[in-house]
Amino acid sequence: MYSKYAQRSRKPADLLLVPMIDIFTVLVTFLLMTAVFSRIAIVQLDLPSAAAGKPTEPMFRLEVIVRKTGFVLTDGRAKIGSLPKVNGKYDFKGLAAAALSLKRKHPRADNASVLLAPTVPYSALIHVTDAIRSAEVPVAETDGQAAAAAADSTGVLADAQGGPQQLTRIPLFNKIAVGDAP
Repeated sequence: MYSKYAQRSRKPADLLLVPMIDIFTVLVTFLLMTAVFSRIAIVQLDLPSAAAGKPTEPMFRLEVIVRKTGFVLTDGRAKIGSLPKVNGKYDFKGLAAAALSLKRKHPRADNASVLLAPTVPYSALIHVTDAIRSAEVPVAETDGQAAAAAADSTGVLADAQGGPQQLTRIPLFNKIAVGDAP
């Protein structure tokens, strides 16, 4: 006697790939949309070695603290000066002149920090870094002092005789770090 169930022939099982691909597509899309993408920042640190003898005097480092009221210039230990806003706007030309003056006092220094208050707009950061990174000075300048006149839109200054004077761009503080103001 044969059983009813024994007579039935078994069909091979079909693997349904299309629904499985659909599920994986939705799963991958969900995981990509919910993933937190983080930036990996490389911070270069110059740590003292154990073999180093006595510590050396740290080099001059310009710190520009950008607040809602204007700029505060320090060397990390003491306040050098401050530049308040002029007519409600930051004095970027004054900052560039102060940076040029400080570069002349400390010619080997090229490090600077820009520290921003939380309410300062991003555009101020860009203008500050541009102001302290380099400056335009007259080519014929021999006494080491910048011309008192401001450059016009063509980038040419008038000399003492009233003729045009060519400008050149010199580097000031090229290594700039950015952070939050204390």
